Amino acid sequence: MKSRSDLWKHRDFLNVWAAETISVFGSQFYLVAMPLVAVLALDASEADMGLLFAVEMSPFLLFGLLAGVLADRMERRRMMIICDFGRALTLAAIPVTWHFDLLTWPVMFAVAFAAGAFTAFFDIAYQAYLPVLVRKDQLLDANSKLETSRASSQVAGPSIAGPVVEVFSAPFALVADSISFVASAVLLLRVKKREFIDRMSAHKPVMAEIREGLRIVFSNPTLRGIAGCTSTSNLFASMSFALMMLFMVESLGLSPTWIGAVFAVGAIGAITGALFSSRIVSLIGLGKTIVASAALSSIPIVTFMLAYPNNAIFVLMPAMFASGFLTVVYNVNQVSLRQAITSAHLQGKMNATMRFLVWGVFPIGGLLGGYFGETLGIRTTILISAIGTFFSFIWLVLSRVGKIGGIPDD
Repeated sequence: MKSRSDLWKHRDFLNVWAAETISVFGSQFYLVAMPLVAVLALDASEADMGLLFAVEMSPFLLFGLLAGVLADRMERRRMMIICDFGRALTLAAIPVTWHFDLLTWPVMFAVAFAAGAFTAFFDIAYQAYLPVLVRKDQLLDANSKLETSRASSQVAGPSIAGPVVEVFSAPFALVADSISFVASAVLLLRVKKREFIDRMSAHKPVMAEIREGLRIVFSNPTLRGIAGCTSTSNLFASMSFALMMLFMVESLGLSPTWIGAVFAVGAIGAITGALFSSRIVSLIGLGKTIVASAALSSIPIVTFMLAYPNNAIFVLMPAMFASGFLTVVYNVNQVSLRQAITSAHLQGKMNATMRFLVWGVFPIGGLLGGYFGETLGIRTTILISAIGTFFSFIWLVLSRVGKIGGIPDD
């Protein structure tokens, strides 16, 4: 068997790796700048923030299953390139309309929806493309490398985005995001690997393909358990995430620079998680690592409730570090397991169904977060979010994911 280190000599993987890293770097400007545009330029309320988050994530619910069918019918690399250019053009609308004093809530919602749609198609194609590039025994190493560099970009991104927002305004910070997507597309154009496209599937009815994707996930206890856990966690966690920027600005009085620093510390936690993920797996096994990281994921959310203006930095930074660490440990291992137990020609439909199930709940969580934030207050909403997130790991226990020792050989 070849050493996993040969990924450093894998030209196509290196291009995809670099493309994803640059793309994530720019996306951190979006993560910081887009909500700040809503809060600072449009004076958003809790309900506004929940609705904006819901609109941005709704394409995963509306188009997720269709994206999986397309990802198995066309070249996934081409699909990713189209989506990169689409996101670059879409996000450019924010600074342009703001400059000409035309930025309104309808513009914000339209950009959020379009950018979310391109992201939905990109992410599904991206996850289905990795098993085409690397061998099954390289998946854990490849996903760890991708998560490490993604997390590194997440450190640099917010650290720079915060001061950029403070100096140049939030809308113009999104220019960097547009440029990053163009750079990502250029790197993907350099990939030489060509995929096998099952032309016969193009003649199947779309609904039949969608049903097949649902069958792949629901008929497999491992995939079903991961889907249930991640969906439940995302539903409740998104309630607090939709309100987080408003909480930091209005309740805690943090400046954009400090907000960027908080997110950067969270990304350092993500880097640490990516670096130590394989070591944790070697100590306790793949399944137990997935279950433990899911079970502990509610602790950082509870900690957010303890933040007040006089201690915000000291509370939020450790909580964000822990959140980044646990999220990456969970994602690296559950994604690698999903990819390893699914046939290559079904990766698109499997990933699309998973995305539909686990990201399709984000709009619902965003709307619930906005509603509870308005009626019960942000801190109570965070508590509800933490309680729901905690119980998500029960899905994994019932599916016996914890019994899995490592990546299957066949």
